[in-house]
Amino acid sequence: MADDTRRIPLLPREQWTEKARDLFAVLEGPEARERGPKYDIVLQLAQNPELTIPFLEYNKHLMFFSSLDHRTRELVILRVAWTCRSEYEWLSHVRDGLKIGLTDEDIAATKLGAASPHWNDYERMLMRLIDEMRDNYDIPDDLWAALSEHFNPRQLMDLIFTVGNYVMFSAVLNGMRVKPEAGDAGEALAAKYGRP
Repeated sequence: MADDTRRIPLLPREQWTEKARDLFAVLEGPEARERGPKYDIVLQLAQNPELTIPFLEYNKHLMFFSSLDHRTRELVILRVAWTCRSEYEWLSHVRDGLKIGLTDEDIAATKLGAASPHWNDYERMLMRLIDEMRDNYDIPDDLWAALSEHFNPRQLMDLIFTVGNYVMFSAVLNGMRVKPEAGDAGEALAAKYGRP
């Protein structure tokens, strides 16, 4: 990111509308309506809850109800975050990836993408998909055919929507200058795994 000055300010408590409180509840449950959200990003997104509530509902599908296995989802998000230079997404999903069992080698390999010798053929294909969609806004026929051997139509849609969503959201977070949330733990992750 170019700098660390937020372009969209945190919504102050005295401006918490019912819609803003609805946004808090979407992410953190009904108790967040009064106490407020745990994360600063939510207070930035609360500046436009009519936009962000539907987006976050959609994003919840990708994170919690997707037909993709957790490893595939986190590898994809990490590659997108690194190549789109989204420090917020990178640190968040390094943390999430470690929780679901990604190794240090997996995380390091996402930085190199398909060129990393760490990957098997399946994982190399995922890395190529991300780069193709991010750079060319398309998926070559040979790659689609290879993906179709591993994923059914529902999974293919979850996969390409995940890539597209995180490319878009990385750009939004970068453009808004959203700061990473993890505090000291985030600094430790950044020291070990780098910053995009």
